[in-house]
Amino acid sequence: MSVPQAALTRVMTAEDIRKVGVSLPYLTSCGLNWAGLEVHRFRLSRGETQEHSYPQLCVILTHSSTPVNGELFIAGQCVRAKLSTGTVSIAPSALPHKTSRDSPCEVTVIHLDPAIVTEIARAETGCDVPEILAQYGIVDPLIRSIGMMLDAELSAEHPSSRVYAESLAAALAAQVFAKYASRVPKGSQSPRANRTQLRRSIDFINDNLHQDLTLAEIASVANMSKYHFAKSFRQLVGIPPHRYLVKVRIEKARKLLALDTLSVEEIANRVGYSDKGHFAAQFIKIMGVSPNRYRLNI
Repeated sequence: MSVPQAALTRVMTAEDIRKVGVSLPYLTSCGLNWAGLEVHRFRLSRGETQEHSYPQLCVILTHSSTPVNGELFIAGQCVRAKLSTGTVSIAPSALPHKTSRDSPCEVTVIHLDPAIVTEIARAETGCDVPEILAQYGIVDPLIRSIGMMLDAELSAEHPSSRVYAESLAAALAAQVFAKYASRVPKGSQSPRANRTQLRRSIDFINDNLHQDLTLAEIASVANMSKYHFAKSFRQLVGIPPHRYLVKVRIEKARKLLALDTLSVEEIANRVGYSDKGHFAAQFIKIMGVSPNRYRLNI
């Protein structure tokens, strides 16, 4: 089975990005080809930003060892909060606002494609996206934890797969929806996935291990949204899709290493790793030894 071509579109324009911190971010996910999200890290100076709105839902993580007095100006009101490492803010799409700070700080801004939240809303309620309520300087450990996993990928020597990042984006959007969406009655929820649908996706993964797969491509084989697929896959298989993908890649690599006919670099390419170092790091993480050492010990 061939891999369907996914249309990769930028979530943010350069002009949108500059509105966040005046200058461009010093770390960004733009080169990682993630679908449906972008993550940027900024150094912000003290002062006030110009009024702006985002074309999509944004989650902002603050990084500061000392509290920063912040103000959010929104809908004619001023909301004050102490921002520090541990606090998060949520900016709904198309909501004009501006902020000010009395001290410099760093922020990680996670931009989520509206389609991700729409998928979640339809799966959970059968309705389109309800209103997401703006939050400023709140403490939400789960949102912070998921966001920091995405932030860590920006500076990782060997970033994880696109499936991993896109699964985190779905989990982040699900948490935002569950806690900060205006209440709507539950409608007809999406039906649970059956084993035939998931078997198609599992066969697709195994047939295309050499490809740089995305969560959307795998989910489309099961004729499901990314969120519904990831949730159902974990329920029926016991682990999330990105962990299953790594598992089967390393399992195939073990079999190829036993044949002694291909180089480690060739094996890495055959199981979907364009970078030999990234492959070796994943292999050591799971097997406890390097691919070369594993081959010698067979």
